Amino acid sequence: MFTLRIADIVTRVVCDEPGLTLKVSGASRRFLVSNDDADVTIRVERAAHLSDPSGRKLFDSGCAWRLFRNGDEFVFSFVSTAAGPAPYQIARFNAAFTTGTILMNDAFLEDSRVVAPLEFPLAELLTINLLARGRGVEIHGCGVVDRDGRAYLFAGQSEAGKTTSARLWHPAQALILSDDRVILRVRDGVVWMHGTPWHGESEFASPHSAPLTKIFFLEQASENAARSARGAAAAARLFACSFPPFHDEAGLNFTLSLLADIVERVPCYALPFVPDATVVEFVRAHK
Repeated sequence: MFTLRIADIVTRVVCDEPGLTLKVSGASRRFLVSNDDADVTIRVERAAHLSDPSGRKLFDSGCAWRLFRNGDEFVFSFVSTAAGPAPYQIARFNAAFTTGTILMNDAFLEDSRVVAPLEFPLAELLTINLLARGRGVEIHGCGVVDRDGRAYLFAGQSEAGKTTSARLWHPAQALILSDDRVILRVRDGVVWMHGTPWHGESEFASPHSAPLTKIFFLEQASENAARSARGAAAAARLFACSFPPFHDEAGLNFTLSLLADIVERVPCYALPFVPDATVVEFVRAHK
């Protein structure tokens, strides 16, 4: 058994299968906790053979996973080109994503029978769907908590400068919550930014969180500047950096509403920046 706490959502994974041992790998180990009441409980079982589930296909990633709806269940099927067409793992969840079962294909288990059932991308897919049920949103961005406690989100898609930002702020005595993905949640009217295990190439991943002070949309440029972004324009830029469940109309609508709320509560700016240490002092001095 193990328990993970990501963005104050606690997931407990249990297994009663003889000879099967659970493990947590990589940055997810930093998010392990004990004795917390679980929001999500998942059981791990082994299966002699797995095939794609019946039901309506909601989404196909094109390579690694597919999502189906079978009655009241959501079912993920995971495949690997190296392992052939049969799924190596099936994950079934109730409609609220609060209980589930992970089936491991016995044919693909290592001789040691040590398995990492929430290996990427399953843990992130689970979290995205949980967040869309009234809890929050995952954002493609670098999360920084400065030495004075102010917290900044540097949002951007690939190659926008998230990893560069993390590498510039880390030696400046700032805590990097993530260099690639953070989670935003609103509690008591305050937007909180949480680190996640799903880091970028610099491997910054912290279980800490902080009230969000400002959002900056990254733009590489020849000089540092900040332009205010408000309303629908700011929400649209944040949506472009978000991870909503496009297969889920209610979840998508919640995400859109949440992003509109977030940009009203947190000042947003476009940040054309020079990729050197001058941008750190520029942001710190920005009012």
